[in-house]
Amino acid sequence: MIRVGICSWVDAALIEDGSFYPKKSMDAEARLRWYARFFDTVEINSSFYAIPDARNAVRWAERTPSGFLFNVKAYAPMTGHHPRPETLPADVQRVLPRQPRLTRRGEIDSGALPPEALDHVFRLFGDSLRPLVEAGKLGYVLFQLAPWVRFDHARLEYLASLRQRLPGLTLAVEFRDRSWFPHHADETLRALREGGLAHVIVDAPPTPNAVPYVPGVTASTAIFRLHGRNAEGWMRQLRGEEPTVREKYDYLYSEDELRALQADVESAAEESERVFVAFNNNNRAFPVTNALMMKRLLGQPSEPLARDLFS
Repeated sequence: MIRVGICSWVDAALIEDGSFYPKKSMDAEARLRWYARFFDTVEINSSFYAIPDARNAVRWAERTPSGFLFNVKAYAPMTGHHPRPETLPADVQRVLPRQPRLTRRGEIDSGALPPEALDHVFRLFGDSLRPLVEAGKLGYVLFQLAPWVRFDHARLEYLASLRQRLPGLTLAVEFRDRSWFPHHADETLRALREGGLAHVIVDAPPTPNAVPYVPGVTASTAIFRLHGRNAEGWMRQLRGEEPTVREKYDYLYSEDELRALQADVESAAEESERVFVAFNNNNRAFPVTNALMMKRLLGQPSEPLARDLFS
């Protein structure tokens, strides 16, 4: 089964664009209900910044139809990112050093978290997803590793531990440093297979700060995460200019580009039980436009109004 969706139904640029949601004034519930008329999966990005409140997970499940799946981004310290101090739960704060090492932005350096703190993070994160699991609406947990997380033995051991830390869940890993792909591609894919982890197949511009496109399937779930091909936006980040999300991911795939990806998506469907295609080209209504285009190419039905909006 192939599911197509986008990486944020509440992206500010999508809302401001005004061509997908009927009203810019729609509340969060109305937007999610509207989105679910067109797609059967979506990514939750807010969980990267803080562990979700389980009550929100209950609401997400209640506001979507049967069969809808949420794919949840792992909380920052689970992927080598540096969390803001105020986002750490009390159980985690209690086991921190008295003066933990901070980054220049005032975040807690992820390397300063003791193992016990990370154990608490995983436990609390898993608890927060329980309503989605019980409703049958959790697709996978996305471990999007920090760009500075490089291939080494310690990182491989960490990946091997993930299934034990979050038992029973589908876990997917996205790499963002070239030490994984292309430099250790075979070892990386082998580690994912041995760990029962899904490989997130990344489509991005061919810049020095992006991993290459490697359509390898490593588990019963395959994920394509499409970031667009805005080379200048990615190069601006490489130069230290800190482009906004919409500046970096400002890209609309052409139909020919999606047709080329379609072949790999359909091939992955033959090797796995489920395939997710997630559009992260977040500017204006680009992700929705391309997601609907991909659904049409795959021969999937779409809500009639969707065709009218983006014909």
